[in-house]
Amino acid sequence: MPKTREDLTSLIDSFEEATQYWISTISDPASISKIQAAQVPDPINELLKSIKLLKAHTTKTGIIFKPENLKKELDTAFNTLSKLSETLILTISIISQLDVSSISKLFHNEIINQVKQLLESNHMFSKELKLIFEDIDNDVEKELKKDEMDGRLLAVAKIWSNCDSLVKLIENGSLSLLTDKIKQSILLLEDGFEDFEEWAENPEEIDDDPFGFSDDEDEENSEEPPADNEDEEESVEVDREELITYAKKWLKKIELIKLLIASFKKSLPKTTPGESIDTIYAMQTRLVSLVDKFIVDLMLDRTIDKEIESYTTSLNKESIKLAHIARDLHKDKKASWYQTWETKYNSI
Repeated sequence: MPKTREDLTSLIDSFEEATQYWISTISDPASISKIQAAQVPDPINELLKSIKLLKAHTTKTGIIFKPENLKKELDTAFNTLSKLSETLILTISIISQLDVSSISKLFHNEIINQVKQLLESNHMFSKELKLIFEDIDNDVEKELKKDEMDGRLLAVAKIWSNCDSLVKLIENGSLSLLTDKIKQSILLLEDGFEDFEEWAENPEEIDDDPFGFSDDEDEENSEEPPADNEDEEESVEVDREELITYAKKWLKKIELIKLLIASFKKSLPKTTPGESIDTIYAMQTRLVSLVDKFIVDLMLDRTIDKEIESYTTSLNKESIKLAHIARDLHKDKKASWYQTWETKYNSI
C-alpha cells in the first residue's frame, strides 16, 4: 500500500523523538547498560559496518528529501528514512554490547562521546526534514528558502563528518587513541619546561611573578627595598645556590619522566589489555599534572617546602610504578629499556 503524507509525517516525528531519547540515554552510563545489547560475534567490527551504513543511508535520505524529489517519491522517502532509523537503533544496541574491560574505558568513552555527537547531528537532521516536509505538506508552491536548503545539506555534512571520525577511531583502535592522548601530554610537559630550564640557571633573574599573575601596579606596590644586612644577603645567596642545585636535579628527572611517557607512543604491544591502557592513561595524566604543579609552585615560591616535597614524592612513586607496568607488558628487549630507565632515574 502506498505511503501517505500522514505516514511520512508520523515517521519524521518518531525519528525526531527517538534521536532525542537516545541522546539522553547514551549520556547516562547506567542507562546504556540497560539497553538491549546486540548479539553479534564481533561488536567492534559490526559497529564499524553500521557506521558506514549510516553514512550511506544519510546520503540517500538527504537526496530523496530534496523538495522536488520528495513531491514525487513519498514511498521511497519513507523507506529510506526507516532504514536510517533502524541502523541508528542497531548502532545503539551494538555499543551496549561493547566490553569495556577488553577495549579499555578510554576507548569506550570516546566511542560513546562520538556516537552521541552523531545522534545530535541526526536530531538536527530530523528537524530539517520536518521543515522541508511541512512546506510540501502544506502545498507551499514556492522555491525553498536558501537557509532551509542549506540546513538540510549542513545536517548531512555533519553526519558525514561524525561517521568519518568514528570510522577512523574504530579502525585505529584503543592503542592509537592512547597515543593521541600521550602526544597531548608531551606537548603540555614541553610547554613550561623551557621556561623552567632557563629559570633553573638563575632563579633571581626572574621577577616575583614569572607567569604574569599580577599587574604592574601590584608589583610596584609590593616591591621591597634591598637588604642592607650582609648576613641576610649571604643567607639569600646560600638559598639561591641550593635552589639552583635542586631545580637542575629535577630538570633531569622531568626529562626522564617525559621520555618515559613518550615511550608509550609506539612501544605498547597490540595485545595490551584494556585495563592496562586505562591505567597508563590515568598515570601519565597524573604525572603531567604533578610536573605542572611542581614547576609552577617552585618558580613562584622559590622554596623547597612540604608541598613541593609532596609533589616530588608522588612523582617518584608514580614514575617508577609506570615503568614497572611497561616492563611487565613487554616480553622482549624493550623490557630491559625500562629497567635501565628506572636505574638512571633513581641515580639522580
